[in-house]
Amino acid sequence: MTTPISTRVGTFAQRSSMIQQMMRLQSRLYDSQLQVATGQRSQTYTGISTDSFRLVSVETEKTKVEYYQKSNAIAQVRLDTMATSVNSIQDVLHNVYNDLIDLGAGDQNQIIDEAEADTLSNIQKFAFSAMKDLASYLNAKADGRYVFSGGRTDQRAVDFPYTTLEEFQAAYDGSDITYPTSREANVPDAKIGQDQHGGLTYGPGANTITPATAASTEALVPGTVIELTDGDITTQRFTVTARDTGTGALTVTPAPSGLPGAASDATISAVSYYGGDSLTFEHRVSDERTLDLGLNAKDGAFEKAFRALGMLAQGGLNAAATTTPAASTGTLTFNNANGTVTAATPGSFSGLPIGSSITFTGTANNDGQRYTIVSNDGDTLTLDPPPVNEGAVAADAVTDNLGRIEEAMALLSDATNHTSAMPSEDPSDIEQVGSLIGFNQVTLDRAIDEAKTFASYLSIRQTEIESVDKLEAAANLNNDALALETAMASFARISEVSLLSYI
Repeated sequence: MTTPISTRVGTFAQRSSMIQQMMRLQSRLYDSQLQVATGQRSQTYTGISTDSFRLVSVETEKTKVEYYQKSNAIAQVRLDTMATSVNSIQDVLHNVYNDLIDLGAGDQNQIIDEAEADTLSNIQKFAFSAMKDLASYLNAKADGRYVFSGGRTDQRAVDFPYTTLEEFQAAYDGSDITYPTSREANVPDAKIGQDQHGGLTYGPGANTITPATAASTEALVPGTVIELTDGDITTQRFTVTARDTGTGALTVTPAPSGLPGAASDATISAVSYYGGDSLTFEHRVSDERTLDLGLNAKDGAFEKAFRALGMLAQGGLNAAATTTPAASTGTLTFNNANGTVTAATPGSFSGLPIGSSITFTGTANNDGQRYTIVSNDGDTLTLDPPPVNEGAVAADAVTDNLGRIEEAMALLSDATNHTSAMPSEDPSDIEQVGSLIGFNQVTLDRAIDEAKTFASYLSIRQTEIESVDKLEAAANLNNDALALETAMASFARISEVSLLSYI
């Protein structure tokens, strides 16, 4: 008996074609399900090939805007911190100035002498307290970084290690070691090692330090406080009272003592309240705009305030007036062009501190004028303002430290609001600094608001490109599901058909 062979009606090619069509329907159904579930046209760029370039462009622009938003938010915190500190400093300076006026320090006609020790003591207490406040405000941090330190954001902007007035006056006695009276002396950035100075000689004078390389000490102007450090000696501090431009020799007080020859390789470091650097920052707000955030504690407004307060707080403010008789100085020669007065007797000006005031009683052209000593090599004083030309005269040179009050108060006022009365000082002042920060804050706030608006617009554009109409997607899902169900049912029915079905 012969066994019949069952043969299907459909061919292999037809079967394969139907399977492929069902797979395409199944893939389209999957895509429709994702569209309904996510609301997006596709999960890949190839799924929206005709709009992929536009979508990539929108996403790139949105990423850039979001980056600027985050960066601007960080800068905003930095600026807000700066603004708070500057406002506080402004209040402190106004209060100190008013307190000094109340104490009579601002009365140019009132003589403050040693008998008014309580008044002088209070002036110094106010000044020292204000220095501590300034140090605290200028050492403000934002996001863990010091905002007034320039590029050294991990270091304090102000190095002020003194906790009491007595400690400060022990470091700056106002006689041998005086607080700097000029910007150049107050914020020098100098550290001179043996590879630069070539070796130091302590002499030829009792008060001189002479480098082998003259140019190495160029940054150390009169009034600069320096430290001499070496493994063979204990660190010693001096005030530079003069510098010889030819040899680079520094005249200092007090006189160097106990320095062995081995200390010829000592390092000279300038002492400054500022602990940051001069690096400035430009913050990019957007592709088209930048802001200058280079403000640091070395700025002229802060420097003048710190210098004025240091001049008041240092020791020796109530020291008795010193009279240097004409007999000890010999004839005096005044030079307006150089701003100097030179004594005929060598060394007769030794001991007159930098920053103290001096008058020359009995002179024809300079009597009655008060001068501030800018530098002193023992023989020649450099004065501010420059004296009137006068030569070969004999006069009593009278010096006292009370003139520091007048100079410091003028400097405090200039730190708050710079005027043409002090043209030699840095033009920056607290009001100007506050205005600059305020302008940057307004600019940054506007940029942040504009970025939010633009980011919102880009999000809408991105949604328009990516998204589908959910009603349309649901209808497509139903149609695709029905088509796939019908195709699978048809395939199942056809698969059952064979020749036996017709026998």
